[in-house]
Amino acid sequence: MARKATRPYAVRALLIENERILLIHHNFRDPALFGKWTFPGGRLDPDETDPLETLHREMQEELSVDIEVIGEIGRFYSRSGADYLIFAVRPLGPIGPLQTEEIRDSTWLTPAELYEWHAKEKMQFGFEMKAVSLYLKKYPWP
Repeated sequence: MARKATRPYAVRALLIENERILLIHHNFRDPALFGKWTFPGGRLDPDETDPLETLHREMQEELSVDIEVIGEIGRFYSRSGADYLIFAVRPLGPIGPLQTEEIRDSTWLTPAELYEWHAKEKMQFGFEMKAVSLYLKKYPWP
């Protein structure tokens, strides 16, 4: 019997443009997370049941951009056990002003640069590189 999928804790967007991936640095108060980067996204609100609804809302809130969903990459777990559903997406316009209450900075990296950051432990969760690898297997770049 198949297990019913549970509602994820949060969603993240592997946002791709011109063969680069957008990473953000949140304004966390936790000193252990200072300097750590991840994909944009956020938690599902208590009344939200559709992760895609949350994804679109978070991209508008954090990046002021509408997106096209390419596909689901998978479900990943943080060190604390929270589960994150990651989707590959494309922006449908320019990235707007960042939501500065939550986001300190953003940057675009190639997969090779992201791998270097992962090796230097600059990534917030550790699952970011695995998500990129799965994406590239499913949707190879030229």
